[in-house]
Amino acid sequence: MKIFLDSSLLIYMNTMTSDERRHIDKLFRELLEEELLINMLVLDEVIYISRKYGIPYDATLIFLRNIILPYTEIIPIEEEDIKPFEKYLIKYDLRPSDAIHLATMEKVGSKHIVTEDEEFDRVKEVERIWLNKGLDL
Repeated sequence: MKIFLDSSLLIYMNTMTSDERRHIDKLFRELLEEELLINMLVLDEVIYISRKYGIPYDATLIFLRNIILPYTEIIPIEEEDIKPFEKYLIKYDLRPSDAIHLATMEKVGSKHIVTEDEEFDRVKEVERIWLNKGLDL
């Protein structure tokens, strides 16, 4: 199954040190059985937000290079994504970055997104996966 990883999971993996981190790690280990997808916007979000948590750019790049990128495919954002981007932006009144993620997912036939963002629960075309929702793959 093709599953898109939103930045929230990766930010938690990169920044959390509390006991709750074990739940995040467990979810990621389960996801490794699937075909994992991201786009460059996810990488941008992870690097930018991790810095706000005091993680230097170089440390986040090492995390991404060694822990995430070996198990994910980076789907390019292209001109053809404009129409689905507009559709999701208007239909669901999402943030532009979320609409870009959905356009990316549609392009590759992904119907699942791993995200903490409950805004995606309004999107009928996809199923949101997160800790409190269970992982029914």
